[in-house]
Amino acid sequence: MKNYIKFLIIFFLSVSQVFLLIAAINWWVDPYGIFHTEKHNPQKPIWMSKQLRLAKAYKLKALKPKGIVMGTSSSQLGIDPDHPGWDENTQPRYNIGLPGANPYETLRYFQHSQEISQPKQILIGLNYVVFNLFFPLSDDFNESHMVVSSEGTLKNHSHDNLSLTLLSLSATKASQKKLFYRGNGTHFLNGRAIPQENASESRNSRLALMNAATKFVPMLLMPPPGHRFCLYDETESNYNFLYLRKILKLAKENRSDVRLFIQPTHVYLLEVLRILGMEKGYEKWQKELINVVEDINSKYSESRPFPLWNFGGYNSVTMTEVPPSEAANRSMLWYWDLGHYNKMLGDLIQDRIFNFHQPGRLVPEDFGTRINSINIDLHHNTQKIKQRQYMKTYPNDIKELTERVNASKKNIRPFNCNQLATAIQ
Repeated sequence: MKNYIKFLIIFFLSVSQVFLLIAAINWWVDPYGIFHTEKHNPQKPIWMSKQLRLAKAYKLKALKPKGIVMGTSSSQLGIDPDHPGWDENTQPRYNIGLPGANPYETLRYFQHSQEISQPKQILIGLNYVVFNLFFPLSDDFNESHMVVSSEGTLKNHSHDNLSLTLLSLSATKASQKKLFYRGNGTHFLNGRAIPQENASESRNSRLALMNAATKFVPMLLMPPPGHRFCLYDETESNYNFLYLRKILKLAKENRSDVRLFIQPTHVYLLEVLRILGMEKGYEKWQKELINVVEDINSKYSESRPFPLWNFGGYNSVTMTEVPPSEAANRSMLWYWDLGHYNKMLGDLIQDRIFNFHQPGRLVPEDFGTRINSINIDLHHNTQKIKQRQYMKTYPNDIKELTERVNASKKNIRPFNCNQLATAIQ
């Protein structure tokens, strides 16, 4: 009996030592960048775990930013939170944009940030596709990363801090990857992603952009497994607009300065919507965004109204020519691909939003329109004229794109959004 007890004691001590060793290694490597504080150098390249949702949630707790950028990967790649147009007293700032973040995730990270540091300036990028009622919640999103519940109740995170960041298998794998990483970095310290490019490889930009436009249909616009898109259900409702409304209401109550903008995707993606007969839905989405923003502004009329900017649609930037066949390897000026733009374009967006003027840097006159219920119909009419001009200018591109989209949609079964309630169940 005594030998049995002695064995158990030795066994548990050994196991405890192994766990302590794992925790010590993960603390030392610090794969999520939350244990070892350093001087905040926003433009310093760092390695960041592919578990971005966990890493950024904990980075918010460590940094306690007073200015944040929110949205999907478009915001994460293109919007630099250290643009000089921000209020100079809003420091530090952090980009918490996440790939494929739908409005619910954006709400939860907004609640998380508000509980931690109540940021006073917020820039929110808006994407049409994530308002699809069938757009999935990301696999690596976890409610336990948040310091508050969705109802706003504070949660105790001491256990989660220990188990997720020091003792979990995912943390150990992240430490291993960080130790053997040999690149310059995956992100800047301010949260903006570093574009990953291989300059030694020749890239057929035209083919890549055409393929991206057609893959956009079954992978993002109508994501698997069902390949469906519904902006509204049979009751003309979409809970994603309610999540946006909650964000704006909480921001008003905390006296935050929020600027919203529609992302400047390349017009190829708008042409895809036109070919699919979905351009009316895109216009309706913009009007619904206006309704939400203006309703919140009217209810809090004593405060500065939140502006809504549209950088999408057809303008001199988004209509940037796709490289022709004879120069297929030529890169595009503003875009990494059809949905993601570079920092140069992100700076122009912020120049317009913050009314900032950088010597030698001009924002095209037609890039960025502040939309509201008064001017939206005129704006859409102007867009239709530009769209027709674009079709006349690039008929070969339109022909090839139409053929590709029509071939892609053959594998997608028609769906009636009026039957949405039973389909989701």
